[in-house]
Amino acid sequence: MQSLIAATALFLGMHWIVSGSPLRDLIVARTGEGPFKAGFALIITASLVWMGWAYAHAPYLETWGTAGALKPLSWVLMALAFVLFAASVTDKNPTTLGRVPPDQVQARGMVRVTRHAGLLGLGLWGLSHFLVNGDWASHLLFGSFAFQGLIGPLNLDRKYRRRYGAAWEAFARQTSYLPFVAIAQGRNRLALGEINWIAVAVGLGLYALTLRYHAAWFGASPW
Repeated sequence: MQSLIAATALFLGMHWIVSGSPLRDLIVARTGEGPFKAGFALIITASLVWMGWAYAHAPYLETWGTAGALKPLSWVLMALAFVLFAASVTDKNPTTLGRVPPDQVQARGMVRVTRHAGLLGLGLWGLSHFLVNGDWASHLLFGSFAFQGLIGPLNLDRKYRRRYGAAWEAFARQTSYLPFVAIAQGRNRLALGEINWIAVAVGLGLYALTLRYHAAWFGASPW
């Protein structure tokens, strides 16, 4: 269990202590943006591999056990996660990989709904597994992903506000962290025609495939 704790600490620490704090600027000043991003990606990849290995070898210490009654909820959360992941890939968004400056972006498509669709998808994926798998190793692994996906956007907003200033504020007024809040507040509108429905269909197809082969791929039945 100590190995899993260390791996999750590395994963979260890299996001919150290094990338999500002023320490990032100090490191970039010495290394440059490119080397920092390459090093960050390498360490995050290593932490994910370590987390997977440590989880597979962690002892089973039960909390509430397998919560069969919550599985239907987990299916819904996972479907939403796949849709958010897929729909966020093609949107022009300053908060995603290959990002563009916020003053070059108008909130369209899924970005009208939320500016953090990909991260929220990660959070829902982690939350759905956290609820169903009642043991400490699962809480550590899936809880880390749930935390990073659902709470991490707040840290990203703070970082981008500091980096881009008024340009970020102008973009943020067009959309919201929580889905549909900007639309409900009249700061944007829902434009279904802008959603990449092909991406949504691909996401749902991958979700169906994952459900079908979950036991074979991951050793646990989703049913």
